[in-house]
Amino acid sequence: MRLTVKELPYSGVKVWTRSEFPTPHRLPALARKELQEWMGPGHPVLDDLTLIASELVTNAIVHVPAVPWVRMSLELTLKGVRRYWRLAVTDPGGAPTIPMPRTPEFSEQSGRGLWVVDTITHGCWGTELTDAGERTVWAVIPPACG
Repeated sequence: MRLTVKELPYSGVKVWTRSEFPTPHRLPALARKELQEWMGPGHPVLDDLTLIASELVTNAIVHVPAVPWVRMSLELTLKGVRRYWRLAVTDPGGAPTIPMPRTPEFSEQSGRGLWVVDTITHGCWGTELTDAGERTVWAVIPPACG
């Protein structure tokens, strides 16, 4: 299911069901493709947003057992002359821990995703639970926290 607003401000919501990503490695590519469709090629923040989206959707499918769906949303906020993009990834919840950056062993091939998000956003990201118990992890660029 997709909802896309093509006029400014560009935004969108996409929900993928398990049948759309039978193997977990497909979902980051689907997220990158969706952002490209929402924003158009060559947008100045597209590279950062696609990297953040890849990391967050990967976490949703890795840390929630048999996740049945994943929702990604993008929203543009205007504050005066500044623009802030808020990307959020939501899953049904159920992960045993709260998303936090961790320090992986040097030889580990995973465990650095939230450090990547933290670096790109300069710490302007977070996590929250919805009233339905769903877990949302969000990130804002350029950083608007402080």
